[in-house]
Amino acid sequence: MKNVFVVDSSSLISLSTSCLFDIMKELCKELKMRLVISKAVLDESVRNPLRIKRFELNALRINKGISDGWLEVKKLSKEKQRFAREIMETANSCFLSKHGHLKIIQLGESEILALAISINAKGIIIDERTTRMIIEEPEKLRRLLQKRHGQRIIMNKERVKFFKKNFGKLTIARSSELIALAYEKGLLQKTLGEDKEVLKAALYSLKYNGCSLSSEEIERFARNA
Repeated sequence: MKNVFVVDSSSLISLSTSCLFDIMKELCKELKMRLVISKAVLDESVRNPLRIKRFELNALRINKGISDGWLEVKKLSKEKQRFAREIMETANSCFLSKHGHLKIIQLGESEILALAISINAKGIIIDERTTRMIIEEPEKLRRLLQKRHGQRIIMNKERVKFFKKNFGKLTIARSSELIALAYEKGLLQKTLGEDKEVLKAALYSLKYNGCSLSSEEIERFARNA
């Protein structure tokens, strides 16, 4: 579907925690873009956090996006639920340590991939880097896991091919790309003012609230803005 993106809880939470969530509403309106989430993402970002005082406000912000209609919840068919489980099981058997296979994604991540294929979405928005890397840079992910675990990690190349084959054509973006786009369209400035540091400030807020984003990338965003 043209200009439809499936969103992971990592991006929703980064945007909400950074108080940048309302800008997404304006960006969706500006670009005629639709954002869709799965039931697992709804549970992770709204239903479960609503029971915890520390996270309740973030959950309420996200829930308002759903109520306002620019953030939509879609259910997976039973067939696509099985596909989501296949995605998760495949991902979690791609990398082997001396202690066994590494669990690298959860149901929320596998559901957004299944949902994106189900509705023929243009792409996915996800701040957590593991899912992006297994599709785009599996060898780099292997080296990252090896460094993180301090031991040799073996990659199953045949299972990794599953991700490139099924999801290689999806556009994969982070919340940082959305905020940079909002700045380009002048929407960030309308909310936060014309200060030249507004983009960097917003991106650093995302970085410190869960978006996988380096300081070098933030400087590059700022230079190209």
